[in-house]
Amino acid sequence: MIARMVQVELRGDLDTLWEEHGRALGEFWDLVERNPREFKPVEPNFLQLKAEIAERILRGCRFCEWRCGTDRTREPGRVCRAGKDIAVSTAFIHLGEEPEISPSYTVFTLGCNLACIHCQNWEISTWAEKGLIISPSALAKSIDRAWGMGARNANLVGGEPTIWLHAWLRTFTVVREPIPVFWNSNGIYSREAMRLLEGFADIIKIDFKYGNDRCAMRISRAPRNYMEIMERNLKHARRVSEPLIRVLVLPGHLECCLRNILKSIVDWTGRDTRVNVMFQYYPAHRAPEGPYPELKRRLSWEEMEEARKMVLESGLQNVLIG
Repeated sequence: MIARMVQVELRGDLDTLWEEHGRALGEFWDLVERNPREFKPVEPNFLQLKAEIAERILRGCRFCEWRCGTDRTREPGRVCRAGKDIAVSTAFIHLGEEPEISPSYTVFTLGCNLACIHCQNWEISTWAEKGLIISPSALAKSIDRAWGMGARNANLVGGEPTIWLHAWLRTFTVVREPIPVFWNSNGIYSREAMRLLEGFADIIKIDFKYGNDRCAMRISRAPRNYMEIMERNLKHARRVSEPLIRVLVLPGHLECCLRNILKSIVDWTGRDTRVNVMFQYYPAHRAPEGPYPELKRRLSWEEMEEARKMVLESGLQNVLIG
């Protein structure tokens, strides 16, 4: 909500708007430090500027690291297959997130910029269902209602919320309640998206899926520089928000992935980073018939015990396990 207290100018080309964004960001952090007790929105404001920048980026889309350049006002993105108007699968108050997150008003949107062979939400990430096109004003009203019903945050998830960044920013320009934004992402977002998230997302949650580029490319069709992207975005999330990192432990991937994930978290974001190491993997989507034998089964008891040992050895101090 503080972003709506920062006055901006909305004139000029995209470069000019980015310059104004940089100026407004400094004012935003000054306001955060002063911790104003009274909310006094202005117009045009910093959040409206973010929405304007995002809507211009949409015409040559580079929200995620595929940077496909598609004009999504005219045709769907090449990887995510998302157009201009946000498509929602379901929305409800979720009680099953981390204790500090729940109850959470969780909005599942369609489409994703990865293609995980084991995706547990494949119906919405692959557009197997159509979803419902919802306007920003209608979404904002549902978020306001959820706040009144006790939701602690608006949980923007998918699929992948990054592909709908323009719509989420526009939605929150008209949200009335001071509900925190929980950005629930796979982390494959671009530098431009990273800049737009600063001053918008209160909690940035990133799924740290793999400990090396090869596994990321093979299993999720991730960009070749997966680890580089994760390092940049995790470090940024640590600087500008309350970060949360989720790690879904994959069978057969403890040495190649989990060990390096844990080490990377310590190196990039510190031992006190909030981490949730999860054992809930099951063979979903294309995993049962896929080419990777280890993904056709659940974790063994021995793997769970070894994962616990790795977490303890990592030195991480703020971890949920199981």
